[in-house]
Amino acid sequence: MLEPVPAAPRSLLVLLHGVGGNETNLADLAALVPVDTLVLLARGPLIFGPEQYAWFRVTFTPAGPLIVATEAEESRQALILLIESQQQRHGIPPGRTVVGGFSQGGILSASVGLTAPEQVAGFAILAGRILPELQPIIAKQNRLTRLQAFIAHGSDDDKLPVSWAQRADQWLEQLGVSHDLKLYPSGHGISAAMANDFVTWLSSLSRLKANQERLELHLDTDAVSLSGGTLGNQQIRVAPGIDEVASTCLASHKSLAYAMEVAIARIEEDLASVPKSVYRAQVFSRSQMLRIIAQACGLDSCQPISRDAVEQLFNRQAAVASGRPSASEALPEGFSFVAGLLLLRELMHHLDIEQIDFA
Repeated sequence: MLEPVPAAPRSLLVLLHGVGGNETNLADLAALVPVDTLVLLARGPLIFGPEQYAWFRVTFTPAGPLIVATEAEESRQALILLIESQQQRHGIPPGRTVVGGFSQGGILSASVGLTAPEQVAGFAILAGRILPELQPIIAKQNRLTRLQAFIAHGSDDDKLPVSWAQRADQWLEQLGVSHDLKLYPSGHGISAAMANDFVTWLSSLSRLKANQERLELHLDTDAVSLSGGTLGNQQIRVAPGIDEVASTCLASHKSLAYAMEVAIARIEEDLASVPKSVYRAQVFSRSQMLRIIAQACGLDSCQPISRDAVEQLFNRQAAVASGRPSASEALPEGFSFVAGLLLLRELMHHLDIEQIDFA
C-alpha cells in the first residue's frame, strides 16, 4: 500500500513494476493521483536479486521476447485475486478500479484487463506490450465494451521497440476496446510527460465512470429504491416507502419524538442488507419529495442536496418533535414529509452518500 491509506477510498489503483524492479519504483507516479485513491504497489513473486523481482522470466532473442508462460499465467491469476480481495476489503467497485504498470508490469496489467474485464474499469501499458500468448483467454468482445485502456511508449525504446505499442493499438482496435495511444521521444522508461498523460487519462476515466455509474434514487410512497448505473436494468429496494413509514411508525404513536426513533430503527433494518457496491455512489433523483425536502433546506431547484443540509433539517424537525412550535421552523406539515426526511437522512448516512443531484 502507498501510505497514508485514505480513510474512505473511492477508487483503487494497482501499479505493477517491471522486471528486475520492485514495488517502490512507481511510488513517484502513485503520488500524483487523487488523495482519495487507494494505491496498491504490488511486488512480483520471482526474486532475481536484492530488491529485484519479476512477474515472469523472459529471454530477449533476435526473434523477440521469449517468456515462461506458466509464470505469466500464475501472476495473472494471483493479481486478479489480489484485486478482488482489496475491492471487497475496502468496498471499492470494479468500475472504480484501474490496473497499470511499467514494462512487464504493463504486460500483466493488460493481461488482467483483457481476461477479467468485469474486475476493472481500465488498464494502462507504460512501455510494455500485450502478450501474443494471451490470445486464447481474452474475453469475448461483448465483455470488453466498457473497458478503457492507455498505451504509452517511448519511440526510442531499445528494450521493447515502439512497434509493440503499435501492435497493441491495432489489437485493441480489433477487440473494440476504447483506448488512447501516446508516443514520446524517449527510451525505455517513464518520462515526466508520460506520467502526466497517465494521470490525465486516469482522471478522465474517473469522470467517465462516475457518470456511467450514477444511480437514480426513487424516494416513492411504496418503496425507496435505486436503479441505473452499475445496476444496469435492475432496480433494488433499499428501504420501506414513505407511506409505510408514515402509517406504521409515525402515526401509531402519540409522541412524535418517540415515533421518529421507531421509524429510524425500521429504516435501518432494511438498509443493513443493501449491497456495499452502491456505497458512496454518485446519486441523482427526480423525486418530488426530494424537492420538497430541498426547499425546506432553503435550496433552489438547481442546487444538489447535501448530507449536511439534510442533517440540519433533521435537527430542526427533531426540535419540533420535542415541543418547539412548528411555525418557528417553517416546516411542511404531515407525517409524509417527516417520513421522507427520515428515509433520506438514514439512506445518505448509511450508504455514505455526500450529496444528491436533481435530474
